[in-house]
Amino acid sequence: MKKTALLTLPLLLILNACSTLSEKECHSSDWHQLGIQDGRSGLPERRLDDYAKSCKEYGIRPDTSQYLEGRTIGLKQYCTPSNAFRTGLNGEAYQGVCPSDIDMVFHINNTAALSVYKARQRIKDLDSRLDHLEHELSEKDKSEKDRLRIRKEIRDLDRDRDRLKADLRFEEHELESRMEEERYRTTLR
Repeated sequence: MKKTALLTLPLLLILNACSTLSEKECHSSDWHQLGIQDGRSGLPERRLDDYAKSCKEYGIRPDTSQYLEGRTIGLKQYCTPSNAFRTGLNGEAYQGVCPSDIDMVFHINNTAALSVYKARQRIKDLDSRLDHLEHELSEKDKSEKDRLRIRKEIRDLDRDRDRLKADLRFEEHELESRMEEERYRTTLR
């Protein structure tokens, strides 16, 4: 592996973390590789505008054609049905970056997976609130009025959690059906 490739990877990771570039990064960026990285991450094309604004103050212009060429390569890796599921389950919303031939399928798959992610997060948040209330209820200095209020809130949250778990089972079933459908389509290709 070339030295430049070894130096480029850490730079890309830094650049991907935020869109503001330092003067050194503006001078040393491999715009093609940065485009690939942004494409692989499903970042919108307007990211290049952010880089241009950052570098403009140093009198540097990004190599737009190299960036866009790299981004197209990266998007081919990002814009797959299976990646739509992975990104959604990681809580990443689709930003409408895929070519029209896969855009709708990617969007639907990502949305289905994102619904599961969000349902799981709501349950996790509710469980955390319930744990807090249980701990609060166990405190000895609570008045009976406070204990009644806490118990009522716990009952209400338990009912909410049961509804959310039923919703989650439905969302997971829908997601599994979509995933199975995609696996079937893949075997036909």
